[in-house]
Amino acid sequence: MNEFRSPNNRYSNQQSWSSPSQEGVWGGLQTPTAAQVSVAERMSFVRKVYALFFAATLFAVGGVGLGFAFPPLMILAANHPWLTLFAMLGAVMGAQAVRHVRGVNLLALFGFTTLTGVIISPLLYLVSQTNPASIIQAGVLTVGIFGGLTAYVFISKRDFSFLRGMVTTGLIVIILAGLLNVLLVGSTALGFAVAATSLLVFAGFVLYDTSNIIRRYPTNEYVAGALSLYLDAFNIFLALLRILNAGRR
Repeated sequence: MNEFRSPNNRYSNQQSWSSPSQEGVWGGLQTPTAAQVSVAERMSFVRKVYALFFAATLFAVGGVGLGFAFPPLMILAANHPWLTLFAMLGAVMGAQAVRHVRGVNLLALFGFTTLTGVIISPLLYLVSQTNPASIIQAGVLTVGIFGGLTAYVFISKRDFSFLRGMVTTGLIVIILAGLLNVLLVGSTALGFAVAATSLLVFAGFVLYDTSNIIRRYPTNEYVAGALSLYLDAFNIFLALLRILNAGRR
């Protein structure tokens, strides 16, 4: 249930950050991209994206707390993994669909991230009983990896759009291998390999999405940008948690 990407978050415009030339078109609305506006406007857009990302992360933590506070809710999530999978897919698509509706877009974003927290609460509860330190370790490592990669994109000013094909292929491999392991193989080794691959792929997504946010996202796409970053960090955290608990029952 850990690999979620929205196809609407992909931008293939090859414009340079420093040399904009045309207006961006998104959802039928002509809106300039982050690369086409002034530095002050670009930074305002970026700050809004990251503020929403951090707020969304807090709502996810709140969702975990909600699951812990109401055990029947956590048990429901644990006993119906396929239902929760489809609920998450529906929620992320819904958040994308209403991303331009003022007010509703924020409710959809925070509702989705809260849902993800509730859904992973059974996993975190089990880990807290066997290896509680790994939760903190995974969180700290996620912050370090995500923050380091984000800083590298901003400092280097490199365009990582060339990673599109590689990370998309990697995501497909992760999904297929994960389904194979869950439905047929049930191998601890394969599970570890999927987790390790997920870590690499979503690290690549951080580079790719961050680069797109500061270059190709229209400046009214702050909800979509925050959602992309949240999904990257969420999947990195889950991959690290599985790696740190590999071999444990």
